[in-house]
Amino acid sequence: MSRSFLTKPHRLFVVILYSFFLAGCARIPVPTHSDRVGDSGRPGACADFFSFLDQAVADAHVIDAGSFRIKGYPYLRVNRFLASFREEVEDEAAFAAWLDRMQSLDQDARKYEITNLPLTANVAGGSMDDKDGIYSKVLACSKVLGIADFRDENRRKTLRKKASAPSEYIWLRRVFGLYPLARWFVSCGVSNWQAQAQNTFSTQPPLGGQSIRYVAGKSNALPSIRQILESTRRDALGIPLYSAEAREALFRLYAPAWEIQTVTDHDRIGTPFWNENEQIDVNTYQPVTYTRLSFTRFGKDILTQINYVVWFPARPKKGVFDLYGGVLDGVNYRVTLGTDGEPLLYETIHNCGCYYKAYPARRLEAREKIDYAEPPLILKAPEVNHSSELMNVAMESHTHYVQNLYPLDRESQTETVVYSLADYDRLRSLPDSRGGHRSMFNENSIAFGSERLERFILWSTGVVSPGAMRQWGRHAVAFVGKRHFDDPFALEKMFRYDDSE
Repeated sequence: MSRSFLTKPHRLFVVILYSFFLAGCARIPVPTHSDRVGDSGRPGACADFFSFLDQAVADAHVIDAGSFRIKGYPYLRVNRFLASFREEVEDEAAFAAWLDRMQSLDQDARKYEITNLPLTANVAGGSMDDKDGIYSKVLACSKVLGIADFRDENRRKTLRKKASAPSEYIWLRRVFGLYPLARWFVSCGVSNWQAQAQNTFSTQPPLGGQSIRYVAGKSNALPSIRQILESTRRDALGIPLYSAEAREALFRLYAPAWEIQTVTDHDRIGTPFWNENEQIDVNTYQPVTYTRLSFTRFGKDILTQINYVVWFPARPKKGVFDLYGGVLDGVNYRVTLGTDGEPLLYETIHNCGCYYKAYPARRLEAREKIDYAEPPLILKAPEVNHSSELMNVAMESHTHYVQNLYPLDRESQTETVVYSLADYDRLRSLPDSRGGHRSMFNENSIAFGSERLERFILWSTGVVSPGAMRQWGRHAVAFVGKRHFDDPFALEKMFRYDDSE
C-alpha cells in the first residue's frame, strides 16, 4: 500500500485550507430537507416535492439568496428582521403571524426560482411548461407542512431556536486574514474617507457642474400620510399591513429627486437588463427607481422603511489598477418613518453596502456611545416638508458619492428627466437573451460581473467580494467589526429621541 507524501499534520493543514476556500469564498444558502421526506401521506409527499424542487434549483444555479433557509423547514425562509421576533412569539396569534411571514418569504423566493428554471429542468410532479402549476403546488404544500409541523409547543420551540439569520462576515476569512492586525489599516482608511465625506457634505445645492435631475412622474392626488396610517392595520407582531394602494402612495410621497453630475453615460441612471452577450447592462434611456418596503424596530415600535434604489452602468475605472471601478454601480436611499409617518432618519449606501451615511431628522439624537467597532458616519439632515417639497439627493460624477441633501420645491421642477417607479423584486428575474429569465444576482447575492479589485485587498474583513454590488438584505455596511444595513436594532443602537423636542 502506497503512502501519501503528506504527513498527518500536513494533511490536516490541507483540509483546513480547503475548508477555508469552501467556507470563506461563498455564502450560498444551501437547500434544506424536511424530516418528513419519504413518509407516507400528504406531508411526506410535500416534503419529497420540496426536495426535488430544491435539487432542480440547485442544479440550475438559480437559488435566490435574498433571505435565509431554516434547517429542516424547506417551506420557510427568514431575514434579520423576522429573526428578531423569535423570543417574542410565544402566544398563538404572534406565532401564526410570524410563521405566515416566513412562509411568504419562501414563496416569494420560490416564485422567482421557478421562473428562472430552464425548460430542461426536471421537477418531479410538474412540467416546466406549467410553472404556474408548480408554484401552486408550492403554496399548497407550504400550508400542509406548516399545519403538520407545529401542532405542539415543542416543535414551535425548535423553530424559534433555528430561525436565525447568519452574519455576512465569514469568521474563517478573518482568521486566515489576520483580521486583528488588518483591521487597524482598514480602520485608518475608513476614518480618512469619513473625514473627507464630512467636509464635502452639504445641505445646500451643489455649485457648478453639468447635472441632470431625475424626478418621479406626477400622479393623481395622493392621500396624506395620516390617511394612509388610519387605513392600515397591523398584524399580531405589530407590523403594518399596507394595501397595494397604500404602498404605492408611500413610495410616491417620499420619492426623491436625483441630481447627478453628468460627464458620461456612466453617470445616468437606468434599467438593468441581460444583453445579448449574457452580461448585465443598464439601459440609460429608461431611467427607473426601484422601490422596496422594509421594517425596523425602535424600542417597542415597528417602523416602516422606504427604499429607493438606482443603477448606473458602471463606476468607470481610472486605470488598470483602479481598486474601486468596475461594471455596475448604484445607490440606495432609505427613509425611516416614525409612528406618525414623518421621517425620522434618512440613509444612503452604495449597492455594494459601502459608503454608509446616516442623516437623522431633528427628532433623533445620536447616542454619545455607539457600540460599533466602526462608528457610522452621521451627518445633518435638512428640514424637508414632504407635502410641498422633495428630498434632492445630489451625487458627483464618476464615483456617484452622495454629497448633498437638500429640499426642492415640488412645483418648481424645471429641466428634469422623469423616472418611473418599479418593484425592486423585478431584478430577481429579468428576461435574458435566450428567451428565459435570470436573476440579476448570483447564488451568493452578488450582481453578475460587478466584482472589484478591492476584494483582493479587503477579503480579510470577512465580507464576500467587497465592493461588488449585491442583493437587498445581504449588505454588510462596515469593514471593521460587524454591521448590517437590515439590522433591525441598528436605529436603536445609534440614536435616541431628542428630549428637547
